[in-house]
Amino acid sequence: MKINLGIRGSTDAINHILLKVNDDFILQTKDNLFWAGDEGRNKTGKNLVELLNTLAKDHEISVRKNVAEEIEFQLNLNGEIIKYTSE
Repeated sequence: MKINLGIRGSTDAINHILLKVNDDFILQTKDNLFWAGDEGRNKTGKNLVELLNTLAKDHEISVRKNVAEEIEFQLNLNGEIIKYTSE
């Protein structure tokens, strides 16, 4: 199963992170990251990394480099999403 990572929002602010599974359904983070504050972003980042690491054991994770960089910046991560990039 292929899982794509994406973002929803504007050029000024990311509102949600999306996980698209096989073009069948999309999972979206509950909290609006624009309003979440650092604590909420850190928690979301930690949980997202744990989820992706678990899913990556049996599934292909794909994310564009610019999307991975923006997610890492917004969620205060360091190299944990960029490893799933495909170009």
